[in-house]
Order: sequence, then structure tokens, then C-alpha cells
Amino acid sequence: MRTNGFLQATKLLAIAGLCSLLPGCGGGGTGSQSQPTQPSQPTRHAASVSIVAGNNQSATVGNALPALLVIKVNDQAGQPFSGATVTWNVTAGGGSLLVASSITGADGTSSVQWTLGTQAGSNGVTAAVGGVSPASFTATGIEGALSGIVIVTPTPATETGDITQLSAVGADAFGNPVPLPPLTWASVDPNIATVTPGGLLSALNAGSARISASNGQLSGALTLTVKAGTTFTLVTVETVITYNTDSCYFLDVPDVPAHAVRLADGSLMLVAGNDPQTFAMFGADFSSLQKDCSKPTLLSHLDSTPQSYQNREWIPSVYRQGSIIHALVHNEYHDPFSPSCSPGNDGAGNPCWYNSITYAVSTDDGHTYTQAASPGHILAPAPELWDPAGTPPPYGYFNPSNIVHAQDNYYYSIFIGNRRSGVGGLCVMRSSTLSDPTSWRAWDGTGFNLTMTSPYAGPPPGICALIGVGQLLGPYGSLTYNTYLGKYMLTGITIVGDPQGSYVCGIGYSLTSDFINWTRTRLIRPQYIPGFPACASPDGTGAVAYPSVIDHADATVNFEQPGQTPYIYYTRFNDPLLNRDLVRVPVTITVH
Repeated sequence: MRTNGFLQATKLLAIAGLCSLLPGCGGGGTGSQSQPTQPSQPTRHAASVSIVAGNNQSATVGNALPALLVIKVNDQAGQPFSGATVTWNVTAGGGSLLVASSITGADGTSSVQWTLGTQAGSNGVTAAVGGVSPASFTATGIEGALSGIVIVTPTPATETGDITQLSAVGADAFGNPVPLPPLTWASVDPNIATVTPGGLLSALNAGSARISASNGQLSGALTLTVKAGTTFTLVTVETVITYNTDSCYFLDVPDVPAHAVRLADGSLMLVAGNDPQTFAMFGADFSSLQKDCSKPTLLSHLDSTPQSYQNREWIPSVYRQGSIIHALVHNEYHDPFSPSCSPGNDGAGNPCWYNSITYAVSTDDGHTYTQAASPGHILAPAPELWDPAGTPPPYGYFNPSNIVHAQDNYYYSIFIGNRRSGVGGLCVMRSSTLSDPTSWRAWDGTGFNLTMTSPYAGPPPGICALIGVGQLLGPYGSLTYNTYLGKYMLTGITIVGDPQGSYVCGIGYSLTSDFINWTRTRLIRPQYIPGFPACASPDGTGAVAYPSVIDHADATVNFEQPGQTPYIYYTRFNDPLLNRDLVRVPVTITVH
């Protein structure tokens, strides 16, 4: 029993020792132990798409970008993700991609070639992987080389008399705008429309004109339709005064626009004279006008001081009321003392020019004009003091037009206002009392509020505000109310330049209902213009100046209401100097 018990115990101990070495032996009521659960591994997926290369490139439209678009896809752990399908889409610019989709490689990248669209500007592409925010590429399409010139059709529609600066745009092969070099313009139909080398169009007659613009290698063309609009038909020129036979002395030339008044007995007085002695014409009618050389109607005072406003004087404007003829006087001061001027010369050859407008009156039917002692004759003195330093351009108030009596019972005149700085243009003034030169008020931009006083008598006044005549019309204007057109009409010399320094020159007109807002200047007829080199006659003959409109059938005393068939009076230059004739041409105005 003792031996068997020992053996039994020994066996139990061995089993216990072995059990201690084996998992799951003993414990609990079952004699076994449970094993721990291991965590499952997560599934990898694409988590982000980022740009590696190719963003913000540029290329000529229609061409592939120089570098590929490259993106990289990472998984949720930030590691490269291979095998992802990348969908490429054009979002802007209309370009194309070499493939619509691609697969990422072992490094998580994928690429595509991008050809830009044909429109210059911004282009866009996205790279998308399912369930992930896409990456967005941008690129800029640059216009290609110039391959065409397109002339822009003028707006509004072109009518006879229009003076219009033409324009053109360059285009590449896909129509994108391309900067143009200077172009040379021409018209195949100059009877309908002419064009300066710099593209300034003059519409002369109704019809179609073929216009071209060229840079030497390429050219563009436009068939331009010119509507009739308002036409001026001019016929045979008639001579009123011949310099060689009718002048009272060698300086007696038509140097201002011709203006006429009907005298109390029904006869006529017409003035179109020159400084320093103005002679007038008289006659029973326009066919019998003769120069009265017995005495000048106005003698220039030739004072040598600017503040007197009695220097070299012209009569460009007359207006009869009863037995009185009022005159607006153009007064020029040319500084004969300053070394920067022309010492000893007080005439037109002296570049130092200071101008004002004064008043004169006649009580003997225009045979003699007198002025009150200075300053009683001052009407519109230059608003700035005379200063010859630096030889300034001519400044002050110049060239009053003839006077018209408007329905508001005011009398109006157009004139030029130039600052010493050279800035200036056309202004307008009005008065209700012609016999009082201080009654005139100029437009100041808001109303007729500007009192024109001498800067020598007090603080310098303001300067007149410019009125809206669209282009240079002047400097010698004729103001009338045209009963056929139903508008006030300003007629004068017009000079308009193009960007390359060529000019359209001639007789032009502009219309208004209120004296402030004017239509753009239209051309009545192209002409050579004296005193302006770009408009000068090649041989010095045939140039014209000082146009005015007078209707012989006008029943008003001052010929301020012409109709459909007036005359245009103007000075015709037979040489560049003094040989000038006063002529007139019948005109028929037609609104189509």
C-alpha cells in the first residue's frame, strides 16, 4: 500500500508538472483556458489627391502645355496609393486631354497631357478619384500670332458729313484679339468716303465705300455704307469782292466772316474787313454791294498796353436794333516790348498774343463805329493778366460769332476761350441788353453766371466753361437759327487730326437746341485751310477761311434765320498772303 501510494503520488505530480507547461490545462470547472482575440487589419483606400506638377502653366491657344499634369494619391495613412482610377475633366477653356482617365502607379502618381482650348484666357482641369476632393489645375491660353485684321464698323451708322476715327482689331487664327502695329488706311471709293493714312474717315456722299487697313503683310477690309443723312449741295462759286480791283488799300482784305444787316430803308450793309482800317460794303441788294472806300468804318486804336483793350481791332459781328448797329469787336494785343516776343512788332507776326472782346456802336447805318473810352467799351476781357514769360500760346477771348436773338429773349454769341496754359475751346455768352457791354454773361458750366471782368481792375474772374461741340470747329464761327433744320447752326472751319498726324480740313457745322449741347461736327466740304501746315494748299492757292451763312431770302433784319437754300460766304486765298477774294456759293440743304 505504501509503495503503490508513492507511485500514485509520483504520477500525479508528473501530470501536474506537465499541465503547468501546457496551455489550457486546469482552471475553471472544465479543466481548460480561452485564448485572447487578435484585432483585424483596416482596408487601405484613397484618401487625398494633390498636385505634384503642371499647375499654372501657359501656352499659345490650341497647343499642348509644355509639362504634363501630375497628381499623387495617398491613402489614409499618407502613404502612396497605387491602382487608383483618376478621372480627368476639362472645366474651363474648352481644351482636351490625351486620356480621360488613368491609373496611379506604385508611387501613387498619375499624369496626363493637356492641350489648351482656342480661346485666350483661363483654362481649367480637375483630377478626381472616387470619394476624394479633386485637385484643380489652371492654365492661361495666350493669343497666337496675328493672322487677320478686322475693321470695326462705326456706330452710330455713318452719314454724309461725318468725320469718324476708324478702328481695327487684330486676331489670331482662332479669332482672339491680338495687338496691332500701326496700320495704313485707304479708301477705294474716295468719291463716297476718304480716309487719312491714320484712319480718319470723311463721309462725302451717300453710297458704299471699300475701306482697307494694312500693316504691310496683312490687310483687312470693310464695305462701309454711307447714309444720305443731311446733305449740302454746293454749286457755282460767285465772286463778291476781288482783291485786285475792289480793295481800298493793300491791307483791305476779308479777314473775318462776312455778316450783313438790312438797313431801315431796305438796303444792305455788309462787313468783312481787316485791321487796322475796316471798310464796309453797301448796296440795294446782295448783287449790288460795293466797297465804300471814302472812309473806314473802324480805326484800330493801336494802343501799346494790354490793359487798355484798344489795340488791333476787327468787327466780326454786327446786329441792328432800330437806328443802332451794335458790333462785337475782336481786339488783339501783340506785345512789342518783351524780349521773348517780337520787339517792335505789334502785329500778327508777333507770337505774343493777348485777346479780348469789346463793344462798338454805329448810329449812321454802319458807316462809322465808335467806342466808349476804356474801360467803358470792355465786354469780355481776357480773364488772366498778360504775361509774356516763356512766349505763351495766344490766350484770352477771341472771335465772337454773329449774334442771334433766341426765343427766351436773350441774345447769344459763340466765342473762343483759351487759357494761358493753352487749354481752351468754344464758349457761349448771352445778354438781354446789347447796348450795355457789361450785361453779357458767359456759361460757367451750370448757368449763364460768369461776369467777365478785367483782371487789371480786380481779382481775376473765372474763365468760361467749354460747350459741347464734338470736334474743333472754328476759330471763326457763324451762328444762325436754320429754319429748315429747326436748330441753331454753328458754321466754321473744322480741323480734325488722326493718331498719325494727318488731318481732315474743311468747312463744317454743328447743331444745337440750347447753345450748350451740340452735335458732333460734320463736314460740309473738305477744303485747304491757311495758317495750318497740315491743311495748307500745296501751291498756296485755293485755301478758304472765315465761312458764314447768309440767306438772301431771309426776312430778318440781321439775317439770323436762314432756310434751306442759303449762301455760304468765305474768303478764298489766291496766294498765302494778302491776295484774297470774298466769294459765296449757293447751297441747298436736304434732310433725307
